Amino acid sequence: MDVVVELGKIINLPKEELIAKGMLAFIEKEIRLAELDIADLRDRYDVTNKEELFNRIKTKEIESHPAWEDYIIWKNKEEYIDELKEKLKVIR
Repeated sequence: MDVVVELGKIINLPKEELIAKGMLAFIEKEIRLAELDIADLRDRYDVTNKEELFNRIKTKEIESHPAWEDYIIWKNKEEYIDELKEKLKVIR
């Protein structure tokens, strides 16, 4: 028997609802993890946003390596969060 069906029977939820709740939990967790990664970068460089990091790299207040890579990671994490939030709107 399908594990999802079995679990649904145990917790008394239809398969579709269980899958939807699982997707919701997964997306919310991914958002939290990405936000934690951004918080780590914020702390590492003592900046409030990626634009401030960019400006401090450009003015050479911060060494460009690995700060440029971290800036790109930060930018990608924000895009990832935005994409996930869009998916949340569809699921909810």
